[in-house]
Amino acid sequence: MLAVAWFALFQLRHDLSGRGIACVSGSPLVIETQVLKGIGKSRELVLWMCDAEKHDADIDPEAYTCPDETTGHFYRGRTSVSLVDAVTKNVINTVPVTASWPNDGTFDIPYKIAGFFYHVAGPLNKYHEGKPTIMWLKDYNGDGEATEFALFEASNCTIVETTLFGYSRPQDRVIQYPIHLLQREGSITKPRDRPWVDHLFINKPESPGHWKWQYQYHVGGLTHFDIRYVPAKEEFEGEIVIDPEPL
Repeated sequence: MLAVAWFALFQLRHDLSGRGIACVSGSPLVIETQVLKGIGKSRELVLWMCDAEKHDADIDPEAYTCPDETTGHFYRGRTSVSLVDAVTKNVINTVPVTASWPNDGTFDIPYKIAGFFYHVAGPLNKYHEGKPTIMWLKDYNGDGEATEFALFEASNCTIVETTLFGYSRPQDRVIQYPIHLLQREGSITKPRDRPWVDHLFINKPESPGHWKWQYQYHVGGLTHFDIRYVPAKEEFEGEIVIDPEPL
């Protein structure tokens, strides 16, 4: 069984080489593939990485830190998601995966982790760690199609940043969904346009494509989020209202 799985991965790398999935130096590491179902076309998503470094993190498996909950034991490298024609293996388009904060252009993808945010089905070790399914396809945006997956980053125990990738049927492309928000704090209003938002895709929507919640950070008043998916624009829009700090 392992030999069959290894050969399939080798064949996939061979098939995609020279067809759009390639690194400036070295071979790409294909982390995961997922076939898109119910879209009427032969399409698959491929998550891959260049200059991959394997990090067997120094984690106490019985006491994960908050950042460990989104990275676990991980690969670090220049990461991308590609939409591929599942028949010809030609790459249709590719979107880079960048961290929520400026760094050297790399991203961390767990290869072994306990199932805090990513789906881990098993087999599990005695600490309940296993291989995660990163592209766990669901209908996140409420459009009725399970063709999206979320990524998560926790830099501390207060904030888990989230972002969403998925298949655009109108464009026949993989996209990272834009998120356009207005942040209001007292008399000050400013745009907050970035594809990562605190806690968005770990919260349950009030209705399909609509999230409304409030969060208490360490200091200050409550922060109120009201975010909707706009199908015609294939993006998320909304506002963040920050209460004044208590006296």
